[in-house]
Amino acid sequence: LGLVPFLFSLLLIVSDTTLFNLSGQQFFIAYSAVILSFLSGVLWGNGIDHYYHRLSRNILVLSNLFVLLAWGALLQGNTHYIAAILLLATGYAAVWYAEKLIRNVELEVDPKGYQGMRNK
Repeated sequence: LGLVPFLFSLLLIVSDTTLFNLSGQQFFIAYSAVILSFLSGVLWGNGIDHYYHRLSRNILVLSNLFVLLAWGALLQGNTHYIAAILLLATGYAAVWYAEKLIRNVELEVDPKGYQGMRNK
């Protein structure tokens, strides 16, 4: 179900239509920013859960930086679509890398729950 807004955005882009005066690109960027913020929140929660670990403070700072990156992309989205999408792609790659780093440091070779879903 999480792909539905992305597919809807693609439909708006291909048909060159708007909804509520928003283009498909704007829908795509807005939803991508929301998802990146959510993933950053999960990362933040992981940092809170592992407060005793040396990486915890770095993870907390990074999670907030990723949200600011998503917000910056959202601000660019009205006129600079390519810049916004590049910012979001960078954010997604950075969150993925941070999650991977945490799993390696925690020696968690068989992620469960949320992380298992993310790896599929």
